[in-house]
Amino acid sequence: MPRVEFTKATQRAALERAAGQCEGTLSDGTRCPTELQVGRYQFDHVIPTEISADASLDNCAVLCRACHAAKTVTDQGVIARNRRVRDRHAGITDPHRQPLPGGKKSPFKRLIGGGVALRATGQRLDRNPR
Repeated sequence: MPRVEFTKATQRAALERAAGQCEGTLSDGTRCPTELQVGRYQFDHVIPTEISADASLDNCAVLCRACHAAKTVTDQGVIARNRRVRDRHAGITDPHRQPLPGGKKSPFKRLIGGGVALRATGQRLDRNPR
């Protein structure tokens, strides 16, 4: 999905709404006290673009560089989890992934006393039969 950027009108409106102060939220829930300086702020999607392609004023926040960097780290985890859930729901799997030897998806199972057996039939596949 191509990245959706904010229009100039949206950026102007967001800057006016911010009133010269970062719109980021600190860990204690208060608003970031950093004053915005020309060239030292960034427009951020409140809901990441990869999740919602919304480029409206409601989804735009003006953040200082520190708040933007911290939010980006958090967003990357949210985006990755969203992709994993979406892929799992659609049945998309990695074609190169091999089942764990002896695991539930493996055709073989390891026996408690040692040795290996076919999971489907239970036939032992020991190298040294007892």
